[in-house]
Amino acid sequence: MSKGNAGRHRSREALGHIALNLVDHLDAMTAYWDLDQVCVFANKAYLAWFGKTTDQMIGITLQELLGPIYLKNLPYIRGAYEGHVQVFEREIPTPDGTTRHSLATYTPHVVDGRVRGIFVHVADVTPLKSLERELRRSEERLELVLTATGAGAWDWNIKTGEVYFSSYWMTSLGYAPGDVPRTAAFWESLVHPDDLGRVREALARHFSGQVPTYECVNRLRRKDGSWRWNLDRGQVVERSASGEPLRMVGTDSDLSEQHWSGLQQIIPICAGCRKIRREDGVWQVLEAHFGASSLAQFSHGICSDCMKKYYGDVAEGRQS
Repeated sequence: MSKGNAGRHRSREALGHIALNLVDHLDAMTAYWDLDQVCVFANKAYLAWFGKTTDQMIGITLQELLGPIYLKNLPYIRGAYEGHVQVFEREIPTPDGTTRHSLATYTPHVVDGRVRGIFVHVADVTPLKSLERELRRSEERLELVLTATGAGAWDWNIKTGEVYFSSYWMTSLGYAPGDVPRTAAFWESLVHPDDLGRVREALARHFSGQVPTYECVNRLRRKDGSWRWNLDRGQVVERSASGEPLRMVGTDSDLSEQHWSGLQQIIPICAGCRKIRREDGVWQVLEAHFGASSLAQFSHGICSDCMKKYYGDVAEGRQS
């Protein structure tokens, strides 16, 4: 053998040794099974998962190793030996009695057009599954809180126009999940035409940064065609490098459940004293009326126009 060939041979051996060590130190389980479903190689993670030594693993069949799980995996095993990559999730019991969640990939080893065996890669996704469960619990808790407070949540991708609506958001307006297109255009179509301009103005002020949050009282159309007074609140939570709003989250609260019924019709106001006539014909001062028919609270002061009207030079002197 020439020196050049000998050098290349040593390089290949070195690369093979490095590759084997790399696979052996992976956290994921990696193994090779021949045409008879007999284990030819298994890395340390594979051995540790099943609690076996190398001598115990090499020569064992898939059926012997997997036990009752073998029949569950058999369709994927057959698919891989037929030349098709198989990817699937599986719960696997461990020697210590716990159950781990795995994501398995069976890849056929094809030589000259024929399957010679299969490569098995199994990743332990138990931590991810735990995070998923915790996320679901958090979402359920949030949904319960929002439902208890009469609020439905939304999450708006401003760039694409896609919107996530919570279950309560949909049901509170009489819709089933399948009835609701997940778009901002659909939400806008529910807004009362007389309120739409005010909604857009409030959004524009928030988008431009004039106000830190978006808030607007409007009317939304229920599925049955009736109108519901609604408090819409939200905030941009993601912007581009140039400051363009990209994502906004918020809630729609049903104000009809908060005694806003007095705002759902034309309100008669006296042109002289500015009292408001109730449905029973009794005239009330503004504060008393809205105090009884809403959750509004009042503070009193004097606007700049009235300051000039009633105090004249005194008001101007204060400003100067």
